[in-house]
Amino acid sequence: MSGLLHGLKVADLSIVTAGAASTQVLADFGADVVKVEGGTRPDLYRMGFTGDKGGSSDLSFPPFRVANRNKRGLAVDLKTPEGHEIARRLIAQSDVVVENFRRGAIERLGLGFRELAAIRPDIVLVSISSQGATGPRRGFTSFGITLDSLGGIQSLSGYDADTPTWSSGRINYPDQTANSLAPAVILAAVMASRADGQARWVDMSQRETVTSLLGEYILATSLGAPDPQPDANNAPGAPGWVSRCRGADEWIAVSLETPADRSRLAGVVGADTGDDDALRRATDAWAESRDRDAAAAELRAAGLAAAPVVSGHELLDDPDLNARGWWQSVDLPDGGTERQRGPVVRFAENAPLVRSRAPHVGEHTAEVLAELDYTAAEIDDLLARGVVSHPQTTTRN
Repeated sequence: MSGLLHGLKVADLSIVTAGAASTQVLADFGADVVKVEGGTRPDLYRMGFTGDKGGSSDLSFPPFRVANRNKRGLAVDLKTPEGHEIARRLIAQSDVVVENFRRGAIERLGLGFRELAAIRPDIVLVSISSQGATGPRRGFTSFGITLDSLGGIQSLSGYDADTPTWSSGRINYPDQTANSLAPAVILAAVMASRADGQARWVDMSQRETVTSLLGEYILATSLGAPDPQPDANNAPGAPGWVSRCRGADEWIAVSLETPADRSRLAGVVGADTGDDDALRRATDAWAESRDRDAAAAELRAAGLAAAPVVSGHELLDDPDLNARGWWQSVDLPDGGTERQRGPVVRFAENAPLVRSRAPHVGEHTAEVLAELDYTAAEIDDLLARGVVSHPQTTTRN
């Protein structure tokens, strides 16, 4: 089933994760995704934004390798007339163009929605930006921490009202919400365009994807309720928290949905069936003398929703993830393999999804240009003049 989207062609002009991880999902399921970069100004995510995060290779940053697997790399200077013509030929053969530049940049390149529709009347342009293509803040460039703030979620995430907390660079919640939603939206737009032959422009604001997930809180305040406040791990009306167990950095999580759950937990930890604060204190005291897995098992045996808080290395060995074939073995650029995250959805048991590692800058330049009907002599000329580029180690038959 990894060929589910075989035949779908995507010109991927996006950078970092909001766009790149969206097209990675399409590539995983068989779409032909061509990652378009400048030879001298490639995706800044390759090296972890700034500096060298692990090596001198343009594939040294592990998150980049994940977000760009199964893609082909084309390096071209879009600001030259010849580079612009290459982009036009690529777009003419593509179903989808994805970009997440600052608003106005794609138009300045002469590749705005009207220009793309003139090249291919049923094209789908997907623009993933900070604030969207319209509105007074359309020109804003944002990163995770500012999107958490403007989207409203940072008013809810934190330990208390005095310490609003960002989802962090490791999670970067705004990017993950956008790239989880975008693949489905892209396919919906493709279906619509194929049905009537009309071009579609998908205008995705990352800020709006964050705010859309706060609907019930916004509704409550619109009806006169006070603004909700950060409350650490305490869920309103249905307490849930983590308690520290014996050992280094070991925790259990427990969720209480009903009064009966509270009574069951009180029976296990030896607490009075008092308020939730007292019950939490008793659970903390009970847990700190127990091993994490044993404590979680004891709570589950009492009919409670409880689980250990697992770490990354434990996930690699997780029996469920391994039994389902979720971890994907991917070649490393210098030999060997690594394990990468699996599919966002599953269509068949243990279906392999990774066909190739992420490309070096321009690794498939000659291959893609040949498919665009450039002759070998023309490709050599473009390479010689720096209009396009490929790695020095790349050879061409």
